[in-house]
Amino acid sequence: MIFQLSYLLLALVLIMVASMVARGKTARYLTVLFAALVFAFVISNNMTMTTFAYGTLSILTLTFQLNFVSSVLLLLISFVGVFIPLRYASSPGLFVLLQFLLFSVVGLFTTRDFIVFYIFWEMVLIPSFFVIGIWGGSGKNYAAMKFFIYTHIGSVFMLLAIFTMYFTEGASSFAMSTLTAGMNVVPVSYQAFIIFGFLFAFLVKLPSAPLHTWLPDAYVEAPSEGTVFISSLLSKMGAFGLLVIFSPIFMASSFAGNSAVPIALMALGIFSLIYSALVALYQKDLKRMMSYTSIGHMSFITIAVGGFLYLNGTNPLDSQLLYYGAVFQLISHGIIISMIFALVDTLEKTAGTRSIPSLGGLARQLPALSFLIIAAFLASIAIPGFSGFVGEILILLGSFAVLKYYLIFVLIGVVLTASYHVFALQKTVFGPYNEFLGNIKAKREELLVEILPLALIFLLGIYPALIFHTFNIHVIPFLGGIQ
Repeated sequence: MIFQLSYLLLALVLIMVASMVARGKTARYLTVLFAALVFAFVISNNMTMTTFAYGTLSILTLTFQLNFVSSVLLLLISFVGVFIPLRYASSPGLFVLLQFLLFSVVGLFTTRDFIVFYIFWEMVLIPSFFVIGIWGGSGKNYAAMKFFIYTHIGSVFMLLAIFTMYFTEGASSFAMSTLTAGMNVVPVSYQAFIIFGFLFAFLVKLPSAPLHTWLPDAYVEAPSEGTVFISSLLSKMGAFGLLVIFSPIFMASSFAGNSAVPIALMALGIFSLIYSALVALYQKDLKRMMSYTSIGHMSFITIAVGGFLYLNGTNPLDSQLLYYGAVFQLISHGIIISMIFALVDTLEKTAGTRSIPSLGGLARQLPALSFLIIAAFLASIAIPGFSGFVGEILILLGSFAVLKYYLIFVLIGVVLTASYHVFALQKTVFGPYNEFLGNIKAKREELLVEILPLALIFLLGIYPALIFHTFNIHVIPFLGGIQ
């Protein structure tokens, strides 16, 4: 244990304070330092499992843990914290809010106390709400309020579930290990509410259809840099909740081995995948179309968690494939979606529009930008050699043990997802050039920054062991160890 989490959190707070009092570009540069410290913390500790115990504060347990799921997500935080300052020259206030969000998710992904987890969960709402509400588009007020209401309602159900666990178990603290292990003494009716409360909160944040309607408005109305960090990090909160919080609770409950909830999760994931692809096919706004891509990618997490809980440890190999595939999907999606929304922003600023019918033949006028868009779209539809392929193929292979021939519905969703990506490319990059756009040129510095996510996408697609080497623990003992 080389780098204590307490030192990291203190350093991050000091950076936020310095950014608030500084002027000019200082906040932008300090955000890069912020991300570098998070990266240094991850690589200097055991990325598979490191526990930081700082005693108690009243009924709160100040225990934190760096496990392989949180390690992957903290690496993603490091990427976002570097990519946004390099790509965007935003106002200092936005970078301070970005730092506040990154600080919140660092705490969220490492805490092992339910109340502390809930506090960090709610803290994330603050910067996201203000970034949309202050720097957003014409519909920013509606989008910000819709985002806040949806996610806060989910949070309320989670808080009620936490208090239900605490009072029905007669616990003396909100430690996750204590409350999760005590699920077997909770009356079954209360267990059902606890499972529902956590599941509802995580599915709203993921999001999964039909709880997704806040997402397109929030992504479209947020400024581009806001869309990048909301799409790359906020959905991971729901995924992390399903993988690290919900799964151990469900497996410790009386419903473990019951197939109803896992089947419902898999069905919801398949529905969300197909639904998001069908809706995306009819979009004329490229940014709104790509917002549904995020829903489709996160549907694989729902399918993986449902399949994992359905197997309930009876099939170790497929359980590993599902869980590892879901974790890999988290970092892969975060990098790919960041690149896509940054490219859409470059396209909009260059061509003056992101309306698909108004574009066309961009490959002739903007070859470099077109190449990057094609590469990002190929990564998004999980072509082999790109990072998107690794997570999705693992989930598909693992879910066959559960879905059998019903896997065809997942494949239909994959084909539909590829269809709207190809449709978008056909209408924007290829075909005759729209002469009304004039003689347009993309900013070279923006295109150069896009090489960073593209390089990571290729690196993880060709050499996924770079991430998998941290997964040197079996999933079932891991879920027992995080308690």
